[in-house]
Amino acid sequence: MPTIESPRRVETHEPRHTHTAPADSPTHSLRVRMRVAAKRTFLTRQLAQGADPSSTPELALRAYQLTSDRNRRRLARTLRRAISEARDPAVTRRMVSIINRYAIFEAGDAIQQTIARLASPDPVEVKGMAMLEQIVTDGLTSPLYNRAEPGTLRRQLLVTKAELDPTPSPHDLPIAA
Repeated sequence: MPTIESPRRVETHEPRHTHTAPADSPTHSLRVRMRVAAKRTFLTRQLAQGADPSSTPELALRAYQLTSDRNRRRLARTLRRAISEARDPAVTRRMVSIINRYAIFEAGDAIQQTIARLASPDPVEVKGMAMLEQIVTDGLTSPLYNRAEPGTLRRQLLVTKAELDPTPSPHDLPIAA
């Protein structure tokens, strides 16, 4: 059954991710999509470690998902919520979020810079998005949720933010006189 797109959702700019969709993404095989769903964390970890997104269809699809505008908005929203929760913790049991409030306060500037980078129209690199995804979603080891050495969350976010920026090609570098 066809769906009707909301008239409020109009794209006025090019997608901001540097990794393009796989050539057959609209009709990507169900098998590949299922494998990506099943190995999501593993694929994200590989991309965060610098794996080539074009080496397998699964990595290509996961890279496309990570760099999508939708995912950028989701990660920025999650970081804003973490700041909000750190400032004003929920009292009700239903709304409990277990975050490392001290780390969030300490890394406030790095969190704000990351949110601003996600909201910018500039393209983002897959490796940086995969690293950020791990910080936000890994409840077992991320300093966003767990005790860590002071400054760990801030350092991780600054490294991640640097990895979000596309590496200039040799042709883009200025020529020294």
